[in-house]
Amino acid sequence: MYDINQTHLIVDLLDIRENAESLKVYTSGKLIAVVKADAYGHGVIPVAETLTSVVDMFAVATVEEAIELRQADISKPILILYSPLPEYTEDILLHELTPAIDNWDLAIRLNDMSEKGDILAKHTPDGKIRVHVDVNTGMNRSGVCYTEAREFIERLRSLPNIEVEGIFTHFATAHEEDKSFAHVQLNRFYPLLTIKPRIPIVHTANSAATLEIPDSRFNALRPGLSLYGIYPGKKKALPLYPALTWKTHVHWIDEIEVGEGVSYGLEYKALHPIRIAGLRVGFGDGYPRALSGIGEVLINGKRRSILGRICMDSMVIKLKESDYVRIGSEVVLLGKQGEEKISIEELAEKANTIPYEILTRIGKRVQRIYKP
Repeated sequence: MYDINQTHLIVDLLDIRENAESLKVYTSGKLIAVVKADAYGHGVIPVAETLTSVVDMFAVATVEEAIELRQADISKPILILYSPLPEYTEDILLHELTPAIDNWDLAIRLNDMSEKGDILAKHTPDGKIRVHVDVNTGMNRSGVCYTEAREFIERLRSLPNIEVEGIFTHFATAHEEDKSFAHVQLNRFYPLLTIKPRIPIVHTANSAATLEIPDSRFNALRPGLSLYGIYPGKKKALPLYPALTWKTHVHWIDEIEVGEGVSYGLEYKALHPIRIAGLRVGFGDGYPRALSGIGEVLINGKRRSILGRICMDSMVIKLKESDYVRIGSEVVLLGKQGEEKISIEELAEKANTIPYEILTRIGKRVQRIYKP
């Protein structure tokens, strides 16, 4: 049960699974599901449990995120997308994690710790620590420079307890209409594919590249946003199903007269008598404050405007006289109601941000309700 006044998410796990299955047809290789930032706000444990029979590997941003999955009995390989600090070595070994690596200090620590005790003997089947080399081909936020990557891989292979299982890069502009720099990055990456013996897993395709740059797919995909039914660019190369609906309920109804204001600062002033309703959701739940005075919600399948400033815990909307609304009436903030729909792309554009930010800022007090 949930409080009818509390804002909540409906997450359709079947849609997420179907999206993953559709994306997997783009390659005969592996699917690495990116579930960082609490599975983009959808809830990492239910999402991972749903996908574990479909995907070959999960990817997260931090060691802590990976440990959370292990503690939930997720046994699939887990890639940490950013090279962890050497201080995390023991956690990496104990939880059988696969770190991205772009620095020699981490490599030495991983190799040396395995030499000093029986951690590896207990926690890895063949005594090897599997790593994926992060190659910087031009995004310039992490990774070994592409001009130095071959030498770095050769050095890694000299360490007896390290296995270079994978190699990857991050695209800077794959989601944009102009794909020219993405192809520059690919051309910088290609020579590393000639390294012998061949590195088993090659992945460069994020969601945008998976859908729009066929040459980037190699033998593994690394989608994130598209798993959740959201297109990273304007092209819709295959059907995806948005898995998330964000709802709240009316908790207050009133009428105000000409000249009366609404919310902090009284920035909105009524030009004529109007009906208004209070909703129990605000920027403390992750709803963008930037939508103050410009956002819309759905009630009775109709769009209704947000009035005045969005508060931490509440907001006010304008009703029409003909609206049948009572305390507890359902309101959709994101998703479909009747024949109307508010998409994540619409919210992001109005708030001058990107879908990723809106999804990952949805707070913990927003209850998640899962449709199996």
